[in-house]
Amino acid sequence: MDALQRLLVIEDVRDVKARYCRCLDTKDWEGFAALFTRDAVLDVREDTGNPPITGIAEIVAQVRFAVDHAVSSHQVHTPEIEIIEPDRAKGVWAMQDRVVWQEGKSPVPGVGSITGYGQYHEDYRREGGVWKIAALRLSRFHVDMHPG
Repeated sequence: MDALQRLLVIEDVRDVKARYCRCLDTKDWEGFAALFTRDAVLDVREDTGNPPITGIAEIVAQVRFAVDHAVSSHQVHTPEIEIIEPDRAKGVWAMQDRVVWQEGKSPVPGVGSITGYGQYHEDYRREGGVWKIAALRLSRFHVDMHPG
């Protein structure tokens, strides 16, 4: 793979992550679902204590449960993207999110909002010429929890 092809892959992966944040925060669940491979794995056990889940429908359901009744803002920064094969890549993104739930709708008892800091660790796969998220693990370094 030449330098130009590598840069194009990196830009495609960055675009996937940008759409991830936009679709999540605007609650565009159809657009959000389209970002994942059919066999994608979501690992947010550090947040939820639940084991990783597999499949688009399950991933969308888990994320919707967390933020459907909230205003959120997810920001990602300083990506480290490694191309493994022409159709596989890995990425690590610094992240910060702010989630403010509607009164009485927080999935965390006694918490009205959070501000989190950490990293997304992701695997990407190109399917039919389109880059998608094949695995996502959220690792949080710190979460500020604010009462409701």
